[in-house]
Amino acid sequence: MAKDQDSASEARKRTGQLQSEKEPTENEQNDTFVVTYKDKSYNVRDFLQYHPGGKVLSYYKNRSLDKAFEENPHSVAAFHLLEDYTLNNLEKYQKYEELIDWDAPVLGQVGSLGDKYYEWVNLPVDRRIRLFKSNLLETLSVTPWYLIPMVWIPVCLFFLYSGRTRCVGTNYTLIEAAISFALGAFMWTVLEYILHRKIFHFEAPPNAKLLMSLHFLMHGLHHKTPFDNKRLVFPPIVGLLVAQLIWYIYGLIFPEPMVYFIAAGTTTGYISYDLIHYYLHYGTPNAETYFYFLKRNHNYHHFSHHHIGFGVTSKLWDHAFGTVIRLRKLAKPIQ
Repeated sequence: MAKDQDSASEARKRTGQLQSEKEPTENEQNDTFVVTYKDKSYNVRDFLQYHPGGKVLSYYKNRSLDKAFEENPHSVAAFHLLEDYTLNNLEKYQKYEELIDWDAPVLGQVGSLGDKYYEWVNLPVDRRIRLFKSNLLETLSVTPWYLIPMVWIPVCLFFLYSGRTRCVGTNYTLIEAAISFALGAFMWTVLEYILHRKIFHFEAPPNAKLLMSLHFLMHGLHHKTPFDNKRLVFPPIVGLLVAQLIWYIYGLIFPEPMVYFIAAGTTTGYISYDLIHYYLHYGTPNAETYFYFLKRNHNYHHFSHHHIGFGVTSKLWDHAFGTVIRLRKLAKPIQ
């Protein structure tokens, strides 16, 4: 009996060995894009469309990245992200990603990370993230990009229509309305910079669990999972609450009908911001164009210079306040 069991065991081992040595099928080959680095293998197929360096990775299928990394230094965040694609590694993220339970809602856990939080949140991963236990709250926290124009273009049209109706019987001209609109759009660039620098990147004390959780909810999750396309633009419900506050402040400062055209300009600036932000993550702008340099600037902000480079639609205020990122000159443009 023991001899039969040993024979069966050996047969299973041989069968398993033969199965593991089989050539991968065509579908399996299409689902993999394996590269190596320091004797470790990585399947980076899902990362190809997101790579900040463009399509250059296509050359390295089944090749080593050792020399490429030596010639093109990458950030700590980039190497941490690479580990997300490790093949046959049961201990990846031993130091950082086991600080939380990825199978449970994350929002309630990040406040307990203490002084490790800001290092953890700036080490990106490529995975979906669940914030809330409640399915309703979770649904409200995800936002497809097309909801931005669907929600905010009608709001902008409402402001324009309201401003136009209040111009009737006044001396307020179309030129004045256009200037007010342009002023509102310009004011958005100021808001964009201030919100990103002072609100989205504030650093809570290590013992301030609530503030740390709030930071993660507002912006930290985007740095942690920059490739989650459902958490890249601002949820409309939260945006409408912020808009009410801005509208109240505008009402205290500007008279009618000017305030409506300014609000329309600011709303247009915000729509542009969220859509451009989405494009910088998922689009492929032509080399040496305006959006090409914006994309490179934003990639640097995500992966190496987290505390500078706050402008998304322009670098105007980064230049003004000394937070501009100096992009290194490339031998050839990113494609």
